[in-house]
Amino acid sequence: MDDKKKYRILNRSSDLVIKVFGKTQAELFANSAFALFDLMTDVEKVQVRDHLPLEVEGVDRNDLMVNWMRELLYLFQGSGYLLRDFQIRDVKENYVRCEVSGEKFDPDRHEIQRDIRSVAYHQSRMEKTGDQWTAQLIFEL
Repeated sequence: MDDKKKYRILNRSSDLVIKVFGKTQAELFANSAFALFDLMTDVEKVQVRDHLPLEVEGVDRNDLMVNWMRELLYLFQGSGYLLRDFQIRDVKENYVRCEVSGEKFDPDRHEIQRDIRSVAYHQSRMEKTGDQWTAQLIFEL
């Protein structure tokens, strides 16, 4: 899938609203993760040096998607990881298991273009329509 088709920005004032697309639930999770880091930095400059196993749970799909995005953001905020590859191993209604890959932030090579503070639960959702999965995500800047 062309990078331009993985997600679309829907603007708001102090929030950034995006809509993410995927042919499968696994692709939707991978594309959502890609969108987060693509909005933060130039992912082309992020090298695959570290591989981290990740398992995230939620009470339902919407909760799972928000928890997934919060966990990825935490990997950046808490440990300095910029990620670019997302291998979704297993995804169900209430959990996702995967391996995420990237490297630690290096100020000599990486520029943070948007400072995303958090992922808002309010109005974030994911759904399947026909043969396409979509997610709306709200990032607080």
